Formats: sequence, structure tokens, C-alpha cells
Amino acid sequence: MSRRARAVPFARMRPGPHLRQLANLPMADWPRHPRMARGILVDELELPDKTAWPLLQSSIAAAHACAEKINQRAQDIFQIRRREGLRKIFVRMAKCATRLPASRRHALDRKVRTHLCRMTIDSESIETLIESLIIGFGKRPTTEPSLTVLRAVLPRAPSANILDKTDKVRLRRNFAEAASLMKEDFSGLPAIDQRNVETALTTLIEGQRDTFGTADVCTTISSGLASNSKGESSWSVADLITDYVVAVAKNWRQHGLRPSRARDPDSAAYRSRFHRFADLVLTSVVEPWSKRHAGDQHEALAKLRKAHARLPQEIRTIVRGPRRTDIEWLVADEHLKRALATGSKNDPQNTV
Repeated sequence: MSRRARAVPFARMRPGPHLRQLANLPMADWPRHPRMARGILVDELELPDKTAWPLLQSSIAAAHACAEKINQRAQDIFQIRRREGLRKIFVRMAKCATRLPASRRHALDRKVRTHLCRMTIDSESIETLIESLIIGFGKRPTTEPSLTVLRAVLPRAPSANILDKTDKVRLRRNFAEAASLMKEDFSGLPAIDQRNVETALTTLIEGQRDTFGTADVCTTISSGLASNSKGESSWSVADLITDYVVAVAKNWRQHGLRPSRARDPDSAAYRSRFHRFADLVLTSVVEPWSKRHAGDQHEALAKLRKAHARLPQEIRTIVRGPRRTDIEWLVADEHLKRALATGSKNDPQNTV
């Protein structure tokens, strides 16, 4: 099963204070996952505390570095999608601007030119411009171009063909909400994307000071957002988890241990000590609330699925059923295979 990048709540927390807290706590008060990971080193591998603690420290630090990278990848993908979403909206607005009724189009063109020619082009003036554009379309809220813009910003906006006065009032409120959302999305873009838009608009004003219109402005903003466009990063974090396993395996070898992916043909659920240790440490940082190492989670999952199937149909559509991600380990066998392939295959230590 492929793990996807998502926000890690504890990625911003520095590992130093956490490690000092563990060092000062009695062993019985440790969280479950680091306590079980230490048990593998001390109880199963019979390492002395003076050896087990540095190994656990370095492994937790590697897990924290992995969590930071997962969190950063999730943020990068979110920023890419937000920038691409804004770019597509401005492309749509440019097309809709050319289809506005002539009187409304000319009035909006004059308003946009006056705004841009009288103000310094910066992030604040662009946010004001965005509000003027959306509200400008909202002056004729029931026309097809205006409704198209509204649906682009608010996908669930109404699409009725005939609207009374009350509907127009509600639609204008929707346009005000759409303006706020657009401004919020633009202000949340990285600084380099905002600067690209500012540069593109400045070039447009200097080249066509008295002739550009609303469609030109929207097209220019969309091109500014596309100038820093990158292909969307993969949601998969398999490479990051593999790098983490490589780091932990290196720590094991430095302490005279041989990491392995040993299996038991008589027990499909058997995992090597190294595999259990690596997953426990990573789970302690990425998902410290997880219970996947507490008892037989496959049996618990089967019971939950049976209970979920007995619910009425209208309830099953609301209540989420159990997922594989709730019991599947963060460190999969495929991560171990790739990571250990980079290590020494002639290590004289016994498999553990």
C-alpha cells in the first residue's frame, strides 16, 4: 500500500526537547512506541543501556527528519495546487470578461485601468484588484459569464436560469464571499509567485497603459502564476521512508547490529526485530496516537468492518468505515528491501 504525503503535526517540534524529556522520565512513563522500541534493543537484543540509548536517540532524530520531509512535501503539493487553481480561475475570468454585456465590460475595463494606473503594483493592490474584479462580475449576477466566474471560485454556487430579486441579493453575497476567498488564496501564495504576478502586471501597464482591459489583466495574472509552474510532486512518500530506513540501518551497523528483513514461513505476521524497531520509532514521531502495534489489529479491523456493514445504509454513507492505513505499518517490506539493498551484503553479523 502506497503512503501519501500529508501534514505531520509533530514535524515542527524539535527532537532535542523530546529526547531530553524521555531521558528524564522513568521507563514506565514513556509513550508506548519508544518504550517498545527500546524493549527490542534491551530485552531482545540484550544491548546495555549505554549502547541502546544512543541508538534510540539517533533513530528518533532520523524519524523526525523523515517527518519534516513528509510534511514539507505535503505543503509543496498544497501550494502547487493552490497556485494552479488560481491560474485556472483567472483563465476562466479572462474568457468570461469578453462575454460580458458591452456596457458592463467597458465599465469594468475602465475601473481596472484606473485602479492599476493610480496605484503601486504590490500584493495589497493586487488583492484590491481581485476584489474589484469579482465584485465587478457581481454587478450583473444573473448573466452567464458572471455565474460561470462564481462557479469557478465557489463550485457549489447556484446555477439557476431564472432568479428573482431575493436570489440576486444572495448571489451578490456569494460574490463577496468569492472575493474574500480569492484574496485569501493569493495572499497565501509563496512570495516568488506574488512577485511574478506583480512583474507581469507592471510590464502590461508600461506597454499598454491606456488600451488594456479586464481580459488582458486576467490573462497576465494567469501567465504570472504559470511562470513558476512545476509539475505536481508525487503524493507518495515511499522514497522518504526508504531514506529513513537507510539511516536507521546505518545506525544499527555502527553499533554492531545487522539489520534484516527476516521472515518466518510459519507465521505471515512475523517481522524482523529491525523492521519492528524502525516502524515503532517512525510511528512514535509521525503517528504517536496509532494503535497498530497494540494487539492484533487485523482481527480488530475485521470486527469493525462487520459492525460497519450492519449499520443502516443512510448511516454507512456518513460514518467512515475502517481503512487499511489504520493497521498497515508505515515501514512496509518494500521499503526495507530497497533500503537494505544499499547496505553491505557481506556483513558478518548474524541476522537479527
